[in-house]
Amino acid sequence: MSDTAEYAAEGYQRALDTLHGYPDEAVTAVLRRGWETLPECAYPDRWGVVQVLTDLRLSTATDVFEAVLTTPIPPERTVEFAHPYSTVGEEITIRTTAVEGLTRLAAEDDPGAVELLIRHVTDADRSIQVACVMALRDLGEDAGVDVSPLVPEEDQDLLRFRR
Repeated sequence: MSDTAEYAAEGYQRALDTLHGYPDEAVTAVLRRGWETLPECAYPDRWGVVQVLTDLRLSTATDVFEAVLTTPIPPERTVEFAHPYSTVGEEITIRTTAVEGLTRLAAEDDPGAVELLIRHVTDADRSIQVACVMALRDLGEDAGVDVSPLVPEEDQDLLRFRR
């Protein structure tokens, strides 16, 4: 995931292709275990697990994406003078990557992914709300969802956000 060599992208794609050779359930189970056991401070590794699931586009991953989105965001761990680094920001990045994974699955007609995007339109975190609203709006009629009525009156400004 973090290789910067000239052929890193090709290597990553080969790794994804190799994973596609295994049963979806087994791959998802291994990556779920990674999500569940990695320590909170392992932000790049935790993000990597979610990014691999996003790139694999496995319908079996919706439960993992849900676990990621429903895991409470821990309080800020960065000392005051370390700005602009933020552990909460790292957590948001991980969760918005899960939203991207759901968006990709929803684009492939996965009803469970659409349902989770709808559920998180009212997430406690504003960034997750924005990501879900934009995803549903971008999916449009393909997802069979009109996002406007799903957004609470006090949050209608979310509908103005664009990618």
